[in-house]
Amino acid sequence: MVWWNTLRLKSSSPEVRRKALENVDPAREPRGLELLLAGLGDEDAQVRCAAIKGLEQVKDDQSMIALTTALQDQDNQVREAAAAAFGRVGDARIFPHLIDLLEDSHSGVRRTAAAALRSLGWKPSSREEVAMFEVALGHAHAAAFAGQASVKALVTELKHDTSFQRRAAAEALEEVDDPQATQPLLAALRDEDPTVRVSAVHALSRNASEEVTLRLLERFRDPETCVRLAAAEVLAKHIDPALAPEFLGLLADTNFEVRLSAVHFLGRIRDPEIAQALLPLLADADSDVRAAVAQALGTMGEPAFIQALVLALTDEERAVRHAAELALGQIDADWPCSEAAQSALPQLEAALSDQRGWVRSAAAQVLSKLHAPSAGFQAAG
Repeated sequence: MVWWNTLRLKSSSPEVRRKALENVDPAREPRGLELLLAGLGDEDAQVRCAAIKGLEQVKDDQSMIALTTALQDQDNQVREAAAAAFGRVGDARIFPHLIDLLEDSHSGVRRTAAAALRSLGWKPSSREEVAMFEVALGHAHAAAFAGQASVKALVTELKHDTSFQRRAAAEALEEVDDPQATQPLLAALRDEDPTVRVSAVHALSRNASEEVTLRLLERFRDPETCVRLAAAEVLAKHIDPALAPEFLGLLADTNFEVRLSAVHFLGRIRDPEIAQALLPLLADADSDVRAAVAQALGTMGEPAFIQALVLALTDEERAVRHAAELALGQIDADWPCSEAAQSALPQLEAALSDQRGWVRSAAAQVLSKLHAPSAGFQAAG
């Protein structure tokens, strides 16, 4: 049988050579170990993996040295196979080599090395090793507990071939405030997976540098709603009036949550031009946006908005009517007597003929207060 396997190992077909090694029994064949060791030098990675599976059955110093060499193989499949073999062989002498593989360029090798270390009962001796170990096992959030010591491992995970792991790494980095993570996270803003981009946006939320701000502003034009929203929510926390022009552009966004975020930000800036830009959104298709605009106009306190807010008292949503009422009170406690409120009379009277009953009812209530302002205003609807 040995002569037959030896002959097959000279075949030009990698598959034939692989099957030959799989049939080698080092315990029964005098030259079996020699054939397996020679297989580690084969040009085909799958043949070398087959040699590794055979060598782990030998468990002597010679085979262990050969397997240790395989941990440095240029092919990640071979390195992974060697790491898995050591996990099954149970030789603690290999710890240093497996620890090195926790920083391997290939995620599969890192994961297999960590699994092997775990099965061998290895315990990390430093916070860096804890982080590398947890990240390799796919526990990015657990790695973050190592603090700054986890940054290197988590940054490596941002290049994982699985988007779920890249996203987890970005989320974990949000918990670790370290400038070393900034550039890798900025690169993650261009990840092909929008959920990874969202996580990267939030991970950068505590960094108010000009570079980060500019890159987050670029996400205002991201094709995915969730990314635009994340960028808007993060930048809105900075309360920087210089960002107003960019947020004004979001008022025309197709997603109501993005528009709402823009309104919340702009509503904190007392500027007549911004107020004028917000005014049309009192007719927005989304009631939350309309209510937010009414609230913002009240905060700005401009009497010029009284007429528009009076008309908003006939909005179909009670929350909008309530926001408009409060806004009017903020602008002028005696708003029913104001010239601006009285100028809304023609439109309110026209609303009495509206086909919708709730519009007619709301208009009638507002008109009664405008005709008799001294009676005090009650909330419409």
